[in-house]
Amino acid sequence: RILKENMRAIDIAARYGGEEFVAILPETNKKGALTLAERIRKRVEKESFEGNKQQPTVNKTVSLGVATYPIDATTQPKLIEKADQALYRAKRGEGIG
Repeated sequence: RILKENMRAIDIAARYGGEEFVAILPETNKKGALTLAERIRKRVEKESFEGNKQQPTVNKTVSLGVATYPIDATTQPKLIEKADQALYRAKRGEGIG
C-alpha cells in the first residue's frame, strides 16, 4: 500500500523474494529514484503496523537499494546485483544509494 501511494501510475512495484520488493520507475533518473526511496523509507518509519496480542502495533524500518539503467548497469543481472549491493550498504547504515 505504501509503495502504491508513493509511486506514479506508470511505475511498477512487485514482491521480489520473501521480504524484498522491486520498483521499476520508467523515465526516472538516479536522483529521482533516490528521492522516492527516501520518501518511502520515511513513510514506512511513521506507519504503525498491526501486530499481535503481545505487541498490538509494530513500527518498522526498511533498507533500500537503488540502481539505475544504464548508469549502474546495462544488463538485468548486473542491475539486480548493483541494487543488491546498494541494499546491503543501506543495511550497514551507509545510506540509500
